[in-house]
Amino acid sequence: MFLMIIISSILLVYYISNKVMPTIMITSKNIVKETGMNIISENVSDKIIKILDKEELFKIEKDANGNIESIDYNTKVVNEILKEVSIISYNNFKKYEKEKDGVVTYIPILSGSKNIFFSNLGPKVPIKLILDGNVITSLQTDVKEYGYNSALIEISVKIEANTEVVLPFKTRNEKIVNIVPVSIKIVEGDVSPLLNTNYVSKTMNK
Repeated sequence: MFLMIIISSILLVYYISNKVMPTIMITSKNIVKETGMNIISENVSDKIIKILDKEELFKIEKDANGNIESIDYNTKVVNEILKEVSIISYNNFKKYEKEKDGVVTYIPILSGSKNIFFSNLGPKVPIKLILDGNVITSLQTDVKEYGYNSALIEISVKIEANTEVVLPFKTRNEKIVNIVPVSIKIVEGDVSPLLNTNYVSKTMNK
């Protein structure tokens, strides 16, 4: 009898670990990504707005006829934005891990059995999202033609965080990526040199 209990327990653990947990992991993927995106971007836009209220993001040089000779980022502002976004996102994760123990949601363990009659039964399994390393930020620029002899420059910050999705018997690495708009600017004048460069990226590790 005792031997049967041990064998049954081993089989149950095997079934949960190899059959149920992978299905739960797939089920939780979208929930985890959405939660992770919200975590890393919380309060980020407010901080960016405060920085841009004090400083100009672009440096534009024109000749005597009003044609654009060069356009560049204000390096000081870019570095400040990337640094602050990285710190805020990192702290957001650590705060979430501390306050909620990293738990994103709870899913009934039998939801991974693929049986609709039992999908809401059984103890609930915690799905945890843990930051694995630093948050990486980069500046993205997209330049488009806008009307006659003008360009529309869209600036965004790309936030990337390597995370671990943790279940009782399974762990999976997941990269969380979110794009936060920074600025949209219309530049008038001869903008043909700008249209040859569609993407500019600068990265900074916390």
